[in-house]
Amino acid sequence: MRKQSPGFSLIELLIALLVVLCIGMMTFELFHENARVIRDQNLIMEMQQTARIVMSQIADEIRMAGQGVPMYASSFDLAPSEPAIAFLGTSTSSRIDFRAGLSNVETVVTNPPPISLTIGSSQTLNIADSTGLSTGKFVYLWGPTTSGWTWVRAQLSSVTTTRITCIPQQTGSQNTPVQLTGAPTVYLEEAISIFLSGGSVRRTTATAFSNPASPTWGPSNEIGANFTDLTFTYYDVNGNTVTPNTLSNRATIARVDVSLTVQGASALSTGIVPRYSLALRTIPRNVRIRSAY
Repeated sequence: MRKQSPGFSLIELLIALLVVLCIGMMTFELFHENARVIRDQNLIMEMQQTARIVMSQIADEIRMAGQGVPMYASSFDLAPSEPAIAFLGTSTSSRIDFRAGLSNVETVVTNPPPISLTIGSSQTLNIADSTGLSTGKFVYLWGPTTSGWTWVRAQLSSVTTTRITCIPQQTGSQNTPVQLTGAPTVYLEEAISIFLSGGSVRRTTATAFSNPASPTWGPSNEIGANFTDLTFTYYDVNGNTVTPNTLSNRATIARVDVSLTVQGASALSTGIVPRYSLALRTIPRNVRIRSAY
């Protein structure tokens, strides 16, 4: 007669099943907790990276303020003039608007000097290269005179590959017509605007410059989302705070401090929505040159 092999009783099976379930639940909870920690860390890192990228772009843009604007020539002006000021009158503590040569469009007039320019009178000039110039745009022509350097802001009425026809609108010279004793440099007038709208930091460029104090802006592009604050603080060369509400004030701006705050795209596992603040000091190169005079 064969001897029966011993087996597990029902109680033993239940105990073993309970142990397996407990280990499984502990393992699941461990993985779930790790997943929550990783998600929270990724959310915070993404938020901080967004703030750094946006801040870096804003700082790079502001450092360009005044590029292509006749800052050196305007240092010879008796008084500040709107077209020769880098920062626009529409700038506030939550929005910054400024002239800057985005496309770096530059050429030179090839007419033999002296060159005479009269405000309001059409003038045809030969140029080395018309790339980037088009009818209706505004340009700066600036160069030497018998008493220093001066600038003329003009609207293009015709553009060919080697010639432009323009109508001078403003000048920094007290003498009219303006007599340039050397070949003037031609720069395209361009502007940038950066602001916070609906939680997004947005950037746009000017599409029309008929009013030099307040250009027409094109559609804006988002450069960062989930922002709760964007603040610009303006300073002169001596470190005094400047409010950009007058032409004379804006002419003294030599430094812009930027601060921003971004929040996470969603709440952490604790239910708290994280926030991250960043501040940076920027010194526009061209404006710094102008403020020294």
